[in-house]
Amino acid sequence: RTAPAAPARRQRDDAPARPAGRLRALGASRAMPAAPPTAIAVVGMAGQFPQAANLAQFWNNIAEGRDCISAVPLQRWDMNQYYRAGAPAPGHTNSRWMGALDDYDLFDPLFFNISPQEAELMDPQQRLFLQACWQAIEDAGYNARDLSGSRCGVFAGCTNSDYQQLSPEQRLTAQGFTGNANSILAARISYFLNLQGPCLSIDTACSSSLVAMAHACDSLTVGTSDMALTGGVYVMTGPDMHIKTAQAGMLSTDGRCFTFDQRANGFVPGEGVGVVVLKRLADAQRDNDPIYGVIQGWGVNQDGKTNGITAPNPQSQTRLQQDVYERFGIDPGGIQLIEAHGTGTKLGDPIEVEALKASFGKYTQKAGYCALGSVKSNIGHCLTAAGIAGFLKLMLALRHRQQPPTIQFDTLNEHIDLAQSPFFINRQLRSWDVAAGERRQAAISSFGFSGTNAHIVVAEYSAAAAAVSVAQPAIVVLSARTPEQLQQRVRDLLDFIAAAETAPDLAALAYTLQVGRQPMDERLGLVAGSLAELVDKLRAHLDGATAIAELSRGHARLNRESVSLLGQDEDIKATIVDRWIAQGKLAKLADLWVKGVDWDWHKLHTAGVPRRISLPTYPFARERYWADAADREIAYADAATTAAAMLHPLLHTNTSTLRQQTYRSRFDGSEFFLADHRVRVAEQVVEKVLPGVAYLEMARAAVAQAAFGHDDAEHLELRDVVWLRPLTVRERRDVSIALLVQDADRPEETLEFRIYSESGAGQIVHCQGSALLRPAPAAARLDVESLERQMSQSRLEAPQLYQALAAMGLAYGPAHQSLMAIELGERQLLARLRLPASIANTDRHYVLHPSLMDGALQA
Repeated sequence: RTAPAAPARRQRDDAPARPAGRLRALGASRAMPAAPPTAIAVVGMAGQFPQAANLAQFWNNIAEGRDCISAVPLQRWDMNQYYRAGAPAPGHTNSRWMGALDDYDLFDPLFFNISPQEAELMDPQQRLFLQACWQAIEDAGYNARDLSGSRCGVFAGCTNSDYQQLSPEQRLTAQGFTGNANSILAARISYFLNLQGPCLSIDTACSSSLVAMAHACDSLTVGTSDMALTGGVYVMTGPDMHIKTAQAGMLSTDGRCFTFDQRANGFVPGEGVGVVVLKRLADAQRDNDPIYGVIQGWGVNQDGKTNGITAPNPQSQTRLQQDVYERFGIDPGGIQLIEAHGTGTKLGDPIEVEALKASFGKYTQKAGYCALGSVKSNIGHCLTAAGIAGFLKLMLALRHRQQPPTIQFDTLNEHIDLAQSPFFINRQLRSWDVAAGERRQAAISSFGFSGTNAHIVVAEYSAAAAAVSVAQPAIVVLSARTPEQLQQRVRDLLDFIAAAETAPDLAALAYTLQVGRQPMDERLGLVAGSLAELVDKLRAHLDGATAIAELSRGHARLNRESVSLLGQDEDIKATIVDRWIAQGKLAKLADLWVKGVDWDWHKLHTAGVPRRISLPTYPFARERYWADAADREIAYADAATTAAAMLHPLLHTNTSTLRQQTYRSRFDGSEFFLADHRVRVAEQVVEKVLPGVAYLEMARAAVAQAAFGHDDAEHLELRDVVWLRPLTVRERRDVSIALLVQDADRPEETLEFRIYSESGAGQIVHCQGSALLRPAPAAARLDVESLERQMSQSRLEAPQLYQALAAMGLAYGPAHQSLMAIELGERQLLARLRLPASIANTDRHYVLHPSLMDGALQA
């Protein structure tokens, strides 16, 4: 057969379905299916990658050609113990670099009804994927709770983590079992939202997340899902991946992915999480969804038998790509950008390029029109999240109509020949222009070292011109779980409006916030006739103004009692809502919602439903959850020796020299006085902080040991105590106490103590003071019954007290909730303290027990 002069073009994604014609190769032909599968729309997306807390920062980094690789941060693990330059030594790595997530350890467990204890035992991959799913749903303009009972599928690319190795004991608990199971990773969001579509955790190594996406598209096509959450996640919790890949000769000793470059010598491990929301295109158009782009074709295959189980197969890669083009009627001559797997290996990159040349060469002879790139040159190889990282790059490139540069490129790999091929290496940010009548199209490949390959083709979406919104007042509503998070929502919305290239439509913005967010207790509602008025009112609210016209602020649960009859009687509620809508009393409707009465927002939009748009997503609490120890050798050694050698729970070893009496302790954050003593140290940043009262017991125990050789000193006075700097414990942290003799003639009475930790800049002093060893006068006895009679003003119980303390930024767990009640009198109070049951067995170890002492301080 002779080939046609030009390959048949695929029909527009928004055109009516019709039987496909034949797409014939140059010099060959193959019949197409009667009708291509359904086009798939990308309607929501979210993600975090190295040096990018969100996708806006991710795009900026890529567009600016930023190198996001760094040395392994010390708070992750001490790479000095595992790094050896040169050839890989057993048990060591010859690369000390990674693309590191900044927020790898932060989570908002209570938002997802997960206890802090369970959160700490959960693989961070589970936590990050769960949060990203919620953010992607909100980005699509949906209230996540409205998906309950729906056929929403979840398809996650993931792999086993070594997180459970950080705590050998905890991994054997029930929470450790579910918290580290791959099957549970995808199921977390299905369980939380009652999603009833397919739910799959997929591990095909480096191709996992793109394979997961292909399965999601299949599910939408055959109808087992009506919506799909798909993507991938990868987080390193120790040096294992560095060591194993170094032993396999895969790592770049220079710490960079030199994709397509002559310097290519391996990859750099990276981390990331990304999720997209997919729907059938026709459904997305019907529902007025925001559409980032359209998946035109997809496919998965296997290398089969090669010259090694991890060796790539160029023939298989070519076969997969050509199968996708033919099965979906796609002309590669119209693809202007390829996001390559591009790991930066000397032979892997040439194999991938040769496969692409063979695939395209079957259909077109055009040269130099398709840019090659790989996001791995920016962030490293995110392994099971590598595919979703590249896919999100393409979606953002389509959105901005720009082709971002591939960095770390200087000289073309000697084994790659691009002359007369369709491809060129894009080295700068370029406007993505296409000829009249064409549209922007791109493709992405992902190859697992398991031999499983995936290939997906995407295209821009050209929506019909949106109807111009009639200028009219709109009700804008925001809600959150806490007052701080509500304020953050206000700031995020203001930042979004200020940064928008095109001013968002007020009606679409208001509608998305009305129906596309779950209503929570802390609420704010206002009426605005323009975007400028909305900005002015939100700024005034942040500035502390209390009398802003047509703006209401309140707590739904606390106000609900005052409108309980209205909220429970649907007829009364509907009547009042309908009347106020007819009368244009929008401020009253906003105030009604703020007070906790939820009503059908669609009643406001009878003339036409606005389009959902992408808006800032929920600002999760940034609380740190991490297992015991980050260093396995030290952790295991400590476990075997600490119990026998420990002098005191706050005083572990004697490190004295002839010059100075010192003691050292090593904390990892699992201790009750750290795990349950969390303090908000910055906006939405919560850290484990050593209680101030713990320094007193540490000093007491150190003086007793130094003076008597045991932890027992009946006559000890601490004075002139100064707290200089809080001690936060993220992972393993060493703390020392030094005792200094102030008066050489009377050493038993005049000791000074200094409690400090070490940093690169030297010693950090946390607390200091004096200790006196001398007989103390008898303590005066207190008449408790008489004191009780004086406390006549009021009484506060534990729940009220700890709710108030939480509002101050003090998050006390069960072990630090020793304050039972407070009775108030005139300029005095009486506090009742009790050692919590969860740590009752620790009483014998302390004189000044941290929990009881902290309870007194709380009072």
